[in-house]
Amino acid sequence: MQFKSLFASSVLAIAAVSAQTQTTGLLGNAAVINDNPSGISLVTLFAYAAVFGNGTVTGKITFTPNVNGTGIIVNADFEGFKGLAGPFGYHIHDQPVPTSGNCNGTLAHLDPYQRGQVIPCDINSPATCEVGDLSGKHGAVNDTAGTPIIYDTQYIDYYISTKEGIAAFIGNRSVVIHKAGGGRVVCANITAVTSNVPSGPAVTSPAAPDSGSVSSFGISSVLALGSILAAAVLAL
Repeated sequence: MQFKSLFASSVLAIAAVSAQTQTTGLLGNAAVINDNPSGISLVTLFAYAAVFGNGTVTGKITFTPNVNGTGIIVNADFEGFKGLAGPFGYHIHDQPVPTSGNCNGTLAHLDPYQRGQVIPCDINSPATCEVGDLSGKHGAVNDTAGTPIIYDTQYIDYYISTKEGIAAFIGNRSVVIHKAGGGRVVCANITAVTSNVPSGPAVTSPAAPDSGSVSSFGISSVLALGSILAAAVLAL
């Protein structure tokens, strides 16, 4: 009996260590999405947005498919954070905000590959992160020391999607902003939006990383298009 107990304890200990060192999903690395619906059809922009406005944090985060279908152009524009301790993470959560407005009802981060949060996301290896961990993959909002700030950033995320019917789809989900320690500050539903946009040249993104590669997201070649798309969505 004593031997069995020691053996069981050893197995549990190994399992615990394995969980603590897990840096990718139980179902593998996140896949690059190459067939997002085009963000532009003639002069109409199709995108998704989450709008915040609880007085503590205001602003908007928009998600626009890249013109070539690979990756989503993300524009995050937040203002506020007065009296709060950061850094501030923000993530796509699995469920929409309930009618009560309670951010806890959004449940956990979007995590179709079952990666979990035991080990923090490695910003240099985004394919190994939770699909919904936007700040883990692209940087959190810096600590404001309690004073109000304006935060504005743009990047491409290759692992979220506007394609319905797949696990990485962001529609009918939500974005939650967290303060230091994980408390939920504000949440907002991700909803579809459309708008007229000025015509302009198509600008393609740099080559998307392999799902298992270690890479950074330089997006200098898409900023021209991203600025056009962002201006149209943010004007809604």
